Amino acid sequence: METFAANNITTWFGGYDMTTDLSQTTMPLEREALDSTVFGPVGQRTARSRKAGLEDASSQVAGFWQADEGLDETVFAALGGVQVITHSHDGAEGSPAYSYRASTFSYQLFGDVGQLVPFSLTAQGAKGNGNPGVIRGVVLKTLGEVDATGAAGTPFELGEVASGQHLYAALHVTDPGTTITAVLESDEDDDFASATTRATFGPITVAGGYWATRVAGPITDEWYRLRVTALTGTADIACVAGIK
Repeated sequence: METFAANNITTWFGGYDMTTDLSQTTMPLEREALDSTVFGPVGQRTARSRKAGLEDASSQVAGFWQADEGLDETVFAALGGVQVITHSHDGAEGSPAYSYRASTFSYQLFGDVGQLVPFSLTAQGAKGNGNPGVIRGVVLKTLGEVDATGAAGTPFELGEVASGQHLYAALHVTDPGTTITAVLESDEDDDFASATTRATFGPITVAGGYWATRVAGPITDEWYRLRVTALTGTADIACVAGIK
């Protein structure tokens, strides 16, 4: 079993790459512990019973504040709103990633005299009754430039989407160029000779995090990739997809 040093924990916050601003990143994933204890025969009820309730997730990050690098402007504007957040242990293509829609409720900044100015923020799962919680997926396209249409990133074998499951995808756009449109495709193998479009992002003209409309199973294709279908200028994007 391989272990990792926490050297490059990646955080994409909407349309901003927060990774190099951070020195601490945690992501608690929880289920409410609902007490289901009932009365029992004398001498037989010796412990409580519990069942899992609703899922909850949050991001708790901290680092060093920047006044002119986009951090403060991005987080301040996000307070109370909904952002797509993705965390990965390294952000590399093929690595696990955890994506969800979250609201930022707490932003703390400034500190002690003579010290580096710190900041911290807490975001929690949001977005109404249709919120699926956290999607554990795979990085299909790590954050980086695209300057032409066509396949972007690395295809990955996510597996079939069973009946009752859904396919999810998120696109982080830190710079859209002038405009960009991309699609998530699936196929039965990695040559994508008969690819099917499962989700479309765009046209996108503004930096941000974009959450695709989920696609219900069953889907028998197992391979997935991102493909840029229209582009003006040079864009910076990252894409994550998963099944739940």
